Amino acid sequence: MNRSPSRRFVPSRDERGVALPIAMLALLLLSVLVLGFSTLATTEPPIANGQLMASQARALAEAGVERSIWAIRTNNISSPAGRTAAAPYDGSRLFPVSVGAMTMGGFRVTVTNPFPPVAGSACRSAAERCVRSVGWVPGDGPTRPRAHQTVALAVTNPQALFQDAPAALAARGQLQAAGNTVIDSRSDLSCGRKVGTVATGTTALQATVGVYGAADLNNTPNQVTSAHNGQIPPGAGDVVTDVGTSAFDHYAWTDDDINVLRAYARAHGTYRRGTVRFDASNKMPNGVVFVDTVSGNNISREGVTPATPAGDLALVSVGMDSPADPSGQFRGWLFVNGSLSISANFAMRGLIYAQNDLSYHAIGSVGVSGAIITRNIRDASTTIDAGALGNATIAFDCQDARTGGGTVPSSWTVKTGTYRELCDSCS
Repeated sequence: MNRSPSRRFVPSRDERGVALPIAMLALLLLSVLVLGFSTLATTEPPIANGQLMASQARALAEAGVERSIWAIRTNNISSPAGRTAAAPYDGSRLFPVSVGAMTMGGFRVTVTNPFPPVAGSACRSAAERCVRSVGWVPGDGPTRPRAHQTVALAVTNPQALFQDAPAALAARGQLQAAGNTVIDSRSDLSCGRKVGTVATGTTALQATVGVYGAADLNNTPNQVTSAHNGQIPPGAGDVVTDVGTSAFDHYAWTDDDINVLRAYARAHGTYRRGTVRFDASNKMPNGVVFVDTVSGNNISREGVTPATPAGDLALVSVGMDSPADPSGQFRGWLFVNGSLSISANFAMRGLIYAQNDLSYHAIGSVGVSGAIITRNIRDASTTIDAGALGNATIAFDCQDARTGGGTVPSSWTVKTGTYRELCDSCS
């Protein structure tokens, strides 16, 4: 049987006609790429320009904030309580900003003092101002394209809390003074003619006490005037009793005011809590010394439930050699969210503010240049006393009380947590 010779498969080596499809495919890909790049070349510049304008608008808005803070600091701006500042800080004027000869854009700023506070406002205290700044690029006219950015925040200044105390010593409640005690408001008239003491209740003075006011235009001490549950009468005597609580509360700090002071003390390392004794082993630093309740919360007002437990109130005592200042004199504000007891040879320039009662017992020479305010939010009496060998002097000084003897600066800064960008970019 004959077999045919075996045949091997030989692939074809003829590839003519393949180049054209490959070339067409490459041309298609290149066309897609060119079309894509062309589209990007058309859309990217406007997008980039929009981003640039938005960034510029944000920078201009922040420049408006800085301009507002500068105006508040230099007293070139007026913002009455509950109102918007006068022009041009009422949003009525566009402040232009130029780079060389070219105008980049501008900003409008509105400064308000919404006090008493309104719901949702970042400004809750008399020591705060709300600032709203809108930056525009290239301007706020009909020119297109344009961008704007809004920045809103609150600025705060603890010194603005000071309301020019009505007397060298003011107590919301009863007041008792004994021993070799002199309370005098005659030496400083820069804030007006103040009386010696003010109380919403009665005032009991021992014969050894001398209270001198400046409102009655004489040097006879201890002359008493009753306010009959109203305002302090003009030309009142040295000792004013039965002042209306609403009249007294004009000089008292609200919870929102206290929150401002608390935040300031925290930021400056002068914040304490609970039971604190200042003496030679625990010195009192200059500045705003804030001693808070044990819980760190504000004390509930009279009639408000639930009432703050008595054990939550701060208890502060001041002993011998307590000031940290080398001069031996404390300069600042001492705020106590509770009760304060001073039994020492103690000297200070500034303001004492106790949310509850004050017991002031002089051992040796005790002198306060400034003012004392006691809120008596739980207890009803403030006591000033000088022992047999002690001398207690409380002299009203407006500048010392306002500035804490020069340690509380009049400086406006951004309130923590209030900075907001309200719009990234609106055209």
